[in-house]
Amino acid sequence: MITIATTLTAQVARSIREHRLFGSDDTIIVAISGGADSTALLDLLSRLPGLSPRLVAAHLNHCLRGPESDRDEEFVRSLATRYRIPLECCRVDVKELALRERRNLEDAGRRARIAFLDEVRHSWQATAVALAHHADDQAETVLMRLLRGAGPGGLAGMPYRNGRGFVRPLLGITRAELVAYLTERGMAWREDASNRDIAFLRNRIRHELLPLLEQYNPAIRERLATTAAVLSDEHNIINQLTKEIVDRACTSDGDGFACTVTTLIEQPPALRRRVFRHLLERLAGNLDHFSNRHISAMEQLLESPRPHATLNLPQGITVMRDYGAFLLQRTLRSAPLAIDKLMITGTGHYPLPGGASLTLTLVPASTDITPLPANAALFDPDRAPFPWYVRTFKNGDRLMPFGMNGSKKVKEIFIDTKVSRFKRLSIPLLFCGETLLWVCGLRASQFACIDNTSTHAIKAVFSET
Repeated sequence: MITIATTLTAQVARSIREHRLFGSDDTIIVAISGGADSTALLDLLSRLPGLSPRLVAAHLNHCLRGPESDRDEEFVRSLATRYRIPLECCRVDVKELALRERRNLEDAGRRARIAFLDEVRHSWQATAVALAHHADDQAETVLMRLLRGAGPGGLAGMPYRNGRGFVRPLLGITRAELVAYLTERGMAWREDASNRDIAFLRNRIRHELLPLLEQYNPAIRERLATTAAVLSDEHNIINQLTKEIVDRACTSDGDGFACTVTTLIEQPPALRRRVFRHLLERLAGNLDHFSNRHISAMEQLLESPRPHATLNLPQGITVMRDYGAFLLQRTLRSAPLAIDKLMITGTGHYPLPGGASLTLTLVPASTDITPLPANAALFDPDRAPFPWYVRTFKNGDRLMPFGMNGSKKVKEIFIDTKVSRFKRLSIPLLFCGETLLWVCGLRASQFACIDNTSTHAIKAVFSET
């Protein structure tokens, strides 16, 4: 005889295998509130055909309903005893937490649960945390996100597995099926009165909006869950394309990301927006407070004709367009260390701020000189006698570039060579008296250059690390 119990256990086992949620011998943390959903989840996971994971129950007492919350905790303790599994309990005054962190109760409770479950999972070195979200929860989530404004990723709803190891084996099952399962099994559960409080948006959707939509389509919950599943599959494909673009266009130095403007601009707008969200999430750890307005501002910055511009975003994120680079940083890096006046008394090795250095060596002079690398230059010490000195850029600095008539502003050299405004203050300038000999690594002066009358030369090498 086919029963609801045999049907649902087989369905849950199939979902676990198809979505690779966990294996037979894995340790699984089961989040239990004491309600029908989580009680059914625990019972189903304890009797899976072909699977026998090690279960650990976890319960967070939100301290929101006084004695009722305590009775929920006692009920969960009795469940753990009945199934002979370990139980991890924690009490958090969510109301006080919400006031302290200036959050609403829903958000504060969600964050407290995630932190608690993460801690339990790590302490038990568990493969996953099993949550009791079901098909009705999925339908409600899709509607909530639709009302608040969301793209395909948001409308994909809750995944069977997320990036932090939370799994949802019941997403293909309705709450009515879970209640029928418990009834058939003769099992009790706790009812949370707050689930009927329409002060919460999810409850208004559950008790008001979904019943109204059922008048137009009695299968609306199933349709929304199916739509979320389709969008989730497509979302995963687009995510893979997004990561490939990020790998190709962007590099990370630990402080942020530097992306190639041309590579980003050639992407379709939809993929560009995905790239922006991907980078923001990796940098901030979440997408809280980032809206479509911020993504649009990043697009405008990317396409701006201005070679240099800055955008400040929530969570302390700064985005900069810097010539051919598109930069995202959690906070602006500390300003480069300016060099006031570092005296150079002769040949030798001179450390500079930030790990850079300048090395001066006496070498034979020759008119047949192999082209030097950009970080090296030659000077005639008879025309530019020591002492020299190094300092960083000041407005008004000018250089007589080698091979040119007249002088040129150093600022124009920076612009021509596309040196960012932020980096300009970290480039040393080498002087002899009041004459600028070298914008290190960029342009050398024709003053004191080597010619056929030179008897020896000073070779200067600038190293940034």
